[in-house]
Parts: sequence; C-alpha cells; structure tokens
Amino acid sequence: MKRDCPTIQELLAFDAVVRYQSVTQAAQALCLTASAVSKQLAGLEAFVGQPLLQKQGRGLLPTRAGREYWQKITGSLRTIETATFELRSGGAGSGMLTLASVPTFLTKWLVPRLMSFRRQHPHITLSFREHLGPYDSIAPGVDAAVRYGEGNWPGMVSEYIAGHEFVLVAAPGLLEATPLQWPAQLVKHTLLHHEEAVQAWRLWAAQHGAGELPLLSGPRFAQYSSLIQAACSGLGVGLVPRLLVEDELASDTLRIPCGETIKIDQGHYLCYREERLEQPAFMAFRSWILSAERSIPGS
Repeated sequence: MKRDCPTIQELLAFDAVVRYQSVTQAAQALCLTASAVSKQLAGLEAFVGQPLLQKQGRGLLPTRAGREYWQKITGSLRTIETATFELRSGGAGSGMLTLASVPTFLTKWLVPRLMSFRRQHPHITLSFREHLGPYDSIAPGVDAAVRYGEGNWPGMVSEYIAGHEFVLVAAPGLLEATPLQWPAQLVKHTLLHHEEAVQAWRLWAAQHGAGELPLLSGPRFAQYSSLIQAACSGLGVGLVPRLLVEDELASDTLRIPCGETIKIDQGHYLCYREERLEQPAFMAFRSWILSAERSIPGS
C-alpha cells in the first residue's frame, strides 16, 4: 500500500537537525549515527520532492519550505512525545512540559526552586528551550514561556510571577574606590543599563531626587546575567530586579550602597495560550510557579 506521509524516523531526524542545526548533534540526541540521520533526511527530501535543508557555514539551516514544514509538524511530534510519556508513566498526574525562559531568571530563580516542584509532581518532566526574543511568538511544541517585560504580549495570557522590585547594586571594591552613600554621588559612577528596562534609571532617579544623573550614558546589556557580572566586576553600578541578585547580596559580592527599593511595571511573566489550561500537567506547573515566589529555594 502506498504511504502518504513520511516515516516517524524521517520526521524525528528532520526535527532534530532543525533544532540543533547539525547532523552530528542531532545524531547524538537521537542515539543514532550521523550517517543514519543523513539517510533519514535524504529519504524525507526524496519523499516530499524538494530540499528541506541547506548548508550555512558548518551548520545546516532549513530552507524556506523546510522552515514552514517544520513549524507545521513539530507541534504534532511534541504531542506524540507527551502522549507516549504519559502512557508509559501511568497517565494520571503525569506529562511532559516544554518551556522557554529568559536565561537569568531560569538559572537564578527557577532552577533553585525546581526540586520543590519535582517533589510535588514527580511524574511531570520539564524540558527547556531557547528563550523568546521581545517580539517572538511561542513556537509550535512549546507549552509556555517565562518572559521579561510589561506583560502585554498579543495573543497570549500573561500572568505575573515576580520581579517588580528593583535595587541599586555595586561591587564592594568599586564602593571603596568611589564612595556612594547617597544618590547624588552616582554622577561619579558608570550606570549599567538593561536594553528592555529603558525607564528603570529614570524612575529610580525621580524617586530619589537625583534628576541630574547622566541617565542615557553607560553600557547596555541584553541579559541581566551579563549586567550582574559587569556589576560584580566593578564595571559600574547596576539597577536590577532584586530576585536576581539575592545570592550576590548574601555573599557580599554585591552591595546595595544607597536608595530604597523601587517598583517598576516590568517583571517576569508566565505566558501561554489559553488552550493550555486544558492540559493537567500545565495547570499543575502554572499553579506551582505562580505561588513559588513565596517559597524558599530548594524547599
């Protein structure tokens, strides 16, 4: 009987190569040889009658047709994976969730709390993907995303997790070399900026009566992890969500030299499409993460 769709092996090989942009890495993820993955790709391209991948440098990227095809099939592949996982693990209360998260929040806040989630829901497996850019939509196969911003992404439900509270931070060595005991002394320091928190310094200065600060000057960073490291290295003074520097403050790697905590209409949000509320595993994760702000890491 003539088949009307590719084999699952061909689709899995194609999906892995698109995600890793490498036959070698895709083969490792699938526990196959590189030649076996290449054979599956050749079979898929022969079946659909056109190239789906193209070389770029040392990697492989999908063609335009390949990208469109992958976007249509990857959600179904994740659904098959999740259904199979639930069946093998007993079904009720189990599942696999694929999440995207801004990296600093993931490593500094979410990961230290995941043991609590695992103890409460041992049959739910979490898989993390590359975080979304400011204007990206949730990709097929991703159940939800933790994003940083004002919580107004079109077409998605956005629920606040944490991160409205901002504090001024600086390295002890920097403070010893150039004192910073009151806001006006910031004129002698380099200000570190986050690209998506453009109003943070302006709001801090207004609240602390420091309107003469050079608010537009200083290095800019796309990730809070880089900004925090810059502050730890003494490059300048940072204004960051407090939840991301609790460890540095506890170890005296960073200090709050002056000023009060301010609240900014930006933070970390759980973003998802409304239909995910019908998924029991996602509902369990949603309930947990929206209450995890009050939990102690590792508890």
